Order: sequence, then C-alpha cells, then structure tokens
Amino acid sequence: MSRIPKPTNASFSPRPEGVRSPPTPPSAPLPNLSNVANQSKIPKPVNTPASAHYRPRQDGPRPPGDSTQPNRTQAAFQSHQGVSTFNSPATTSTQAVGSSNTGVKYPQGPCPPMAAADLSRPQTALNLGNAACLTHGISPEHVQSALQQGQLNSAYSRLGKDGKYSRDADKNGGGALAVYTRAVGTEQNTWKAQGSGVGSNDSKVQMILSPAILQDPNHGWRASSTDNMGKVPGSTTAHQAGLPKNDPLGRASLWSRQTESARNSAFNATVNGKAPQANNEQLHWEKVPLQGNLKGMVVTSPASFDTLMGLPGAQRTEGKQGRGTVRFGDQDVKVILTDGKRPLLATLKEAGIAEANGQVR
Repeated sequence: MSRIPKPTNASFSPRPEGVRSPPTPPSAPLPNLSNVANQSKIPKPVNTPASAHYRPRQDGPRPPGDSTQPNRTQAAFQSHQGVSTFNSPATTSTQAVGSSNTGVKYPQGPCPPMAAADLSRPQTALNLGNAACLTHGISPEHVQSALQQGQLNSAYSRLGKDGKYSRDADKNGGGALAVYTRAVGTEQNTWKAQGSGVGSNDSKVQMILSPAILQDPNHGWRASSTDNMGKVPGSTTAHQAGLPKNDPLGRASLWSRQTESARNSAFNATVNGKAPQANNEQLHWEKVPLQGNLKGMVVTSPASFDTLMGLPGAQRTEGKQGRGTVRFGDQDVKVILTDGKRPLLATLKEAGIAEANGQVR
C-alpha cells in the first residue's frame, strides 16, 4: 500500500485569543456559597488522577504572584474576632456554578489576589460591628432579571471588552469589572432613604444587602473611602502605564495593588462614626450573590413601587400603604415606599429589616 502524504493547509490561522469560557460545570451543582453558613457544606476533595487537576491558562496579564496559591505572609495574621483570616480571597472563578442563567456572558475569571501584607506594620482586621448594611441602586425595570439570575453583575461580565460603558473611566480597571455598593454605619442616621452617590435618586431602587457577605473568603472585594473615578482602590494612574488600551480585563492586575489590611481599614473608617461618607466605594469582583444577602428594597417614588409590585409573585401588604413583598426563591423580600429624604436606618428598623441596633443581617 502506498504512503499517503500529509495534507497541508495554507489558510490555517491561529485561534484568536481572548477571554476563555470556564470549564463545563459539574452535573451536580455545588452548594450556594454566598451565605457564610453554607461553607461547611463544601464537598471534601477526593483523590483524582493528576490529569484531573489541569486548569486552562487564563489569558491576559497575570497579577503579581500566583493567584492559585494563598498569600502565605497574609496568612500569618488571624483576627481574634474571627472576621478576617488574612488569606487571599476568591482564588477561583466567581461565576455561579451549575447555573446557565447567571447573566454572565463574559466571565472575568478568578479574582486577583490582594497585595502582600506589610508585616512590619500593624494589621487591621475587618470589623462589621459598626456596619448596618450595604446598598446598591438599581433601576426598577432591571430588578426582575437580577432576581432571576440570583446576582448583580459587573458591566464587563454583561458587555465584554467592546461594550458601550456609561463612562470612559469605567475602563480604568474598577468600574467595569466590579459591582459597586455603598456601606452604611449603624450610627449614620442621616443617610437618606434614596441613597447616596451613584445610583441614588427617586428613579432607582435601593437594594439592602447584608454586609456579612464581606466575610465570605470566596468573595473578592476592595474598599475605598474616596471616589476613585473608576480606578481600583490602591491603584493610581501611573500603575496603568503599559497596560492594554480600552481593555478593562487587561487591567485586572490592578486589583492586586491593595492589601487586605488597607481594604479593611478603608471599610472600617467608612462605617465608623455618625457622619455618612457619601463617596465610599465597595467594589465586588464580577458579581454580588443575592441569595442569603438580599434583605429588602427601598423605593422613593410611587412609580417604582408599582413596578416592583407588578413582578411575578409580588404582593401589596394589606392595610399598609407603600408596603409589599417581592418573591425571590423561597423568600418574600420586603419592599418599602418612603420619602427619599427620610433616614434610611429609621425606615429599615420600622420595617423590621434592621435590628434595633441598626444591623441588617
């Protein structure tokens, strides 16, 4: 038999690089990790062949250090309060496992590790004692999709590299890659019900979230007490030199500019005292899970209230004007219509969303 020559293909071109899709999720979904209480339900590892540990390479600039390994210098410190262990958070992809309806079209991959701790300085642990809640302003017409997806998504995960962002500053590394929330302190009684900062006006819904999500080691976040104009806390304009232009994910390495202690210090200062810090920024990598974290919604216009009451499973509370619930999974989330100038914490306490001490958990 004659030998058949190997064919050649002059038209071959290499596959374009870009954000890779995550590996196919397992057939049996893992437990929801958005609630800290579920951490004990994580399946124990089993012995597998070496080939099963293969992980595809993440394209784009790598953040400093190996994101697959915990920061061993940070692990040296552990809070006596049990709030912070100073380990690198979220070293695995934050895209929801076992669900195809998360709204994430362009996965961002693992959250980059935090900067190495400077152990020559005192380390600050996260303190949620003064934290009342986190707020996120969202248009009422987008609430239903967020509830269906079970999470709030970053602009990049929805729009991708070539998406049209609301401002050019979002491409600085933080704005596009993060979901923003504002932190409210338990003594900040003058924080208005309509919110503060971006996403705070009568046309928005204030989602009220438990700050306990910040304790989840699988949830990557950064904190700032100033307006960074789309930059990641800890990064500067100079740090962006040489990075790809108009490529938000190409700036993921900037998330490794803030140490855990600096993040905790910024957050603690934000919720401390009676004076609200309107420009405080909490940046959550790629998403904010709502299961176990969404505790209520506040609206300051009748039109927004009516929109929410039109959602499937929503009910107006009989005999109470401006009160109702929206169905989310197996829970009824309280919805309150109030004057936008009214204090937020007073509103949450009266509705039973916040405890007498102002904490939402």
